[in-house]
Amino acid sequence: MVTHMTNPTDYREAVAAEVRAAMGRQRVTQEVLAAKAGMSRPALSDRLAGRRPFNTDQIIGICEALNLDPADLLAADPTTRAAS
Repeated sequence: MVTHMTNPTDYREAVAAEVRAAMGRQRVTQEVLAAKAGMSRPALSDRLAGRRPFNTDQIIGICEALNLDPADLLAADPTTRAAS
């Protein structure tokens, strides 16, 4: 649990890192994940790069596509992420 205030961009990047890690573990491409999550590939790419935040519907779609628990994904701790 994070006990201090963190910049929202840090959370956006932490969630994106968690999604990228899950994609890597499952060997899922952006094209496949975007199609399964009901997103365009460019929209997914922007979010995976941390340029734009995921919205709730996208989080749910990604979690369903990757068989993840949304609570686990949203619990990503931005203080544990290495800078990319």
